[in-house]
Parts: sequence; structure tokens; C-alpha cells
Amino acid sequence: MDQKKYSDEHLLVEQLKEGCQEAYGYLFGIYHRELCNYMTVVSGSTRVAEDIAQQTFIRLWDNRERLVVQENKLKHYIFKIAYHLFIDSKRKKKKEFELLESLKQEAYLEVADTDASLFEERLKRVETEIENLPEQCKRVFIMSKKEGLKYQEISERLDISIKTVEVHMGKALKRLRAQLTIFF
Repeated sequence: MDQKKYSDEHLLVEQLKEGCQEAYGYLFGIYHRELCNYMTVVSGSTRVAEDIAQQTFIRLWDNRERLVVQENKLKHYIFKIAYHLFIDSKRKKKKEFELLESLKQEAYLEVADTDASLFEERLKRVETEIENLPEQCKRVFIMSKKEGLKYQEISERLDISIKTVEVHMGKALKRLRAQLTIFF
């Protein structure tokens, strides 16, 4: 690649407009690393900087036919494209974040609204099913779950063996699961 050939920026721009890949390669060679360094400082991330630099050169090539650059301002033009791409990406991320937050809020509110009435309905259903348990099962279940008594304490209060308490709890839980699984 003849570097002297492109030392005249005006000629370089004209060659780019005509689609000269050699001119594009030359331009890439002299500005890519410097652009990456600049964008690293701006973005705080080498990965973001390299992505922006790549997008910048792609944009430059895609729009080469309409390229209008003031004399000796090509570097400034390229860096300006990169900066605007960075700002656009930040705006896009901010909008995406705000959209996600908005959707999350809507979901939380919807869950909160439905949950209150659904919770009440489910609670009534559970209480009804507990009431439908056989008497001894119901007593054992209530003493264990509502009063927080241990099996040993239930056994002593009802004057039944711990094994019998376990059997009643097993029956109660099995029946409640069977009845409430349909509802939940």
C-alpha cells in the first residue's frame, strides 16, 4: 500500500467515495488503534470500544458515496461518528432498561392485585378442606400446623401414641394435597 499516495486527505476521501478498498484499508490502519483507545476512555470498556470502532468503520464504508468531510477533518469526522454511535447505544440501553423496569412494575402490580383476591380464595379453600378432614385428623393437623405443637406434645394431649399422630398427619396432608392440587 502506497502511504504517500494517501497523504493528501482530499485524495483519500475521493478514493473512499469511489469504493477503493486499498484507501479504506489505509484509513483503517492509521485510525483504528487510536479510535479504540479514544473509545476506551469514553466508554470505560475495551470491548465496547472495539465494537464501536468496528461499527464506525462499517458505517463509514456503507455511507462512503455520500461522504462529505471538511478539509483536514477526516480524523475528527471518524471520531465524531464513533462518539455518536456510543451515545446512541447508551440511549438504546437506557430505553431497554426503562422498558424492562416498566414491564416488571406492571407484572408486580398485576401479581399484587391478583394475589390478594386469589390468596383470599385459596385460604378459604384450604380452611374448608381442613374442616372436611376426619375429626381426629383435623385435631392433629390443627395442633401441629396452627398451634405449632410437636408430635410428642400432641401425643400427650390427645393421649395417643406418636406413631398414631404421624399416621393422622400423613392422612391429613395426603388428603389436603389431593383436594387442593386441583385448585392450585
